[in-house]
Amino acid sequence: MALSSLLGQTMSLKNEIAGALRAIRAIRGFDYGDLEDVSAKANIGKLEQGKSNITVAKLIELAEALQFDPIALMALCVAIQKDESTDTTLERARAELASFKAGGGEQLVRSQFVGKELKKRPSGKPGKTENADAVRELKALGLSQAEVARKLGLASSTVYRYWQKD
Repeated sequence: MALSSLLGQTMSLKNEIAGALRAIRAIRGFDYGDLEDVSAKANIGKLEQGKSNITVAKLIELAEALQFDPIALMALCVAIQKDESTDTTLERARAELASFKAGGGEQLVRSQFVGKELKKRPSGKPGKTENADAVRELKALGLSQAEVARKLGLASSTVYRYWQKD
């Protein structure tokens, strides 16, 4: 199977969202008119046919209008895509979140905000501080730039950049 078709299968949930929206709308007894505050009837029709993409913000808004939890909607769509139960999907997500939290990830995400506002980040590409720290440490031990690059598996230009910052 070609890489492009593999990526197409894993990167889009259009059909899964389409099927889930149809089912949720039917179970909840909503028609397109009930959702017109969220999106035009034609747009909902395109979504339910798998012919349109949706933003995360609009998906959340639509889920809430359908009185369906947005996380449950995403779990349902991913479960359908992976041909597994929603319980399996949610358990994998729980395990991933637990691992992320144990590694300090949740705290790091929360530190990116002041209240509900995202903190400003300095412009430019964020550096890998562990690489910079490793270069400084090996420099202090007397290794040359070439030796540091070899030992850490970094490009010599990267080592040079970190070397100059010290």
